[in-house]
Amino acid sequence: MGAKESAIAKSSGSQDERDLSPPDAALLQVLQNKKKISKNDANYAESEQQSRDQSCIKCKFNLGDEGKCHVVEGQINNEKGISKFFSPKGDGMLPGDIVWMYVKESGKKLKYGEGYVIEEGAPGFQCKDCKYYMYSGHCLFIEGKFKPEMSCGFIVKVGHGIEI
Repeated sequence: MGAKESAIAKSSGSQDERDLSPPDAALLQVLQNKKKISKNDANYAESEQQSRDQSCIKCKFNLGDEGKCHVVEGQINNEKGISKFFSPKGDGMLPGDIVWMYVKESGKKLKYGEGYVIEEGAPGFQCKDCKYYMYSGHCLFIEGKFKPEMSCGFIVKVGHGIEI
């Protein structure tokens, strides 16, 4: 099983905390409020003419297998959907690093269910490949115990993103 473009977009890249973009701030707001932004407020739309370069599947907030977004509520269309929170690879911060900012500021980890945890991630995108995974089986920002082959919606590959 290969990694989807959105998995690569949300897990690798160089940056620092000064790179926080408006869409990144929206994710931080979602984490703080524990409530995603409505499709209407996000200006979410689906179009047959949608550019493949600017659709949900190319966004770092996309959860492709789930048909969901980290920021916008409800089911989304990976190929035809877009919102004002579209953020491509290399724009702003990585979602996992935004979660890390939230954890540092709030002192609270995400609940297990909030992490979009799966039993087995794609090769190269597993807990053991994430800089937030501890060999004790714990994660720095999601509550619970994890196996090395598991994954979540916020993985940040070792050697990418902000320094911890």
